[in-house]
Amino acid sequence: MTTNITQNNTAQFVAEFVDITGNITVPSGAVLSITYPLPTTGITLTTTNITMGLINSFFTATWFSSVSALGAATWAITASGGSSATITGDLRIITP
Repeated sequence: MTTNITQNNTAQFVAEFVDITGNITVPSGAVLSITYPLPTTGITLTTTNITMGLINSFFTATWFSSVSALGAATWAITASGGSSATITGDLRIITP
């Protein structure tokens, strides 16, 4: 599912990881990676990596869409440490 975000706005990301049995597990860290089109070209893609903060068992990060041109972007949240868990999704940066 693609989520729309208005250009010049913020997107809040929250992730919680669970193990194979469904129990909450807290990896040593998590990183949010967002790949988006640059405003200067609207075509060339760049990736920004944001270290996520830990609040209780939730990892959180904020991304500012003002760095992106209008169009499609992808995101991935990857657990650090012994886990190789990754969560992915799609964004659409839309006109204000």
